[in-house]
Amino acid sequence: MPFRDAWLLVGAFLVFVGFSASQPVVAGIGFVILVLGGISRYWSKHLFDRVTMTRKLREKRAFIGDDVLLDVLLVNQKPLPLPWYQWRIGVLESLESSDEVVTASASPGLRWIVRRGALGWYERHNWSFPLRARERGYHQIGPSLLRSADLLGVFPRVQDNELLDHLIVFPRVFTLEELGLPADRPFGERKGGDRIFEDPLRIAGLREYRPGDPMRRIDWKATARRGDLQSRVYEPSATQQLYVMVNIDTMAHPWEGYLHDELERIVSVAASIAVWAAGARFSVGLLANGAFPNADRPIRLAPSRSPDQLTRVLEALAVIQPLTMGDLATSIVRESGRMPAGSTIVIVASLIPPALAGAMSRLQADGNRVYVLGTSEKALDAVPPGISARPVGHGFDPSHAAPSSESAFHKASATSAGARR
Repeated sequence: MPFRDAWLLVGAFLVFVGFSASQPVVAGIGFVILVLGGISRYWSKHLFDRVTMTRKLREKRAFIGDDVLLDVLLVNQKPLPLPWYQWRIGVLESLESSDEVVTASASPGLRWIVRRGALGWYERHNWSFPLRARERGYHQIGPSLLRSADLLGVFPRVQDNELLDHLIVFPRVFTLEELGLPADRPFGERKGGDRIFEDPLRIAGLREYRPGDPMRRIDWKATARRGDLQSRVYEPSATQQLYVMVNIDTMAHPWEGYLHDELERIVSVAASIAVWAAGARFSVGLLANGAFPNADRPIRLAPSRSPDQLTRVLEALAVIQPLTMGDLATSIVRESGRMPAGSTIVIVASLIPPALAGAMSRLQADGNRVYVLGTSEKALDAVPPGISARPVGHGFDPSHAAPSSESAFHKASATSAGARR
């Protein structure tokens, strides 16, 4: 039994001894201890009843350099006050709080925002802390802890909140000129003479049924009128597919570690291409040999022109970590069966192993347009013959923000949404 829990027994013992020995002073001391101990014990037991501490990020997504406000609210909705309190909330070192003095934590990379005070009955305290995102990533907010005690401080209590909030910080986005790519046709001509894609919403006419035509192509009303099976002919679609594929490996072997600046350069180049493609009204997709946080599944987003697609792509790139889910070549083999022929495929990499080079050649042979954006010379040297490759990312430093990041994102999102309407 803890010593503080023995107070009640000590008080009861003194009361008993005082009455037995006819010593009113001893009995009185025991009675005071018994009363104060009982009140303190009751106070401590109900200390956090109807007391809530909540935290809320005003934004769940941000760009590097943005300030995001973290709101903290402590409310006591009962007559019993908190004579004193101390709370703390964990934030990662990558989230800078310029107005706050933070304390160190036992967990690597985690720091504490701390506040102390007293909370009366039916009182509330609230704070707002500006957090500045210094780098791309999936940044943790929490856990949090609230301490308090009774008036005498005899029976302290602790309330833990292990739930975590997260802030997604998008990668830096650069213009094509800043990447060293031509702004008008970075990947050659967009339109060719082949009618590769068809738009099922735009009917160009009818023709006689041919063996192998899918049932959904048959026009049953025209078939009934003419007495022979008639198939619809669709107009070519104006939508083109652009698949951004990212090899996040920066070293030949996983046990060698990774190059931080090289990885950030790869992610920034991929994000910049996705933003440009969405603004150019491509149907954008993403494939990377990484994994989503707290999930055992690779990063894969099928091409889409949804208004939310660009946000999803940037979120997926934001959460990329150095740990891989295998090699990109294996992911490409799994994805190749779902890929429509004639897609534009942009591979961003600083390393191109032989397996990836072979997968790229197969994609080209299947009728796709494959382009390689190499963030290092060793990647360009490994590109198979017949595949276009460009050096990219050598002219910018991933540790410095691009002032056009947010405006480029909003411009591309607005263009994509307007195209949908």
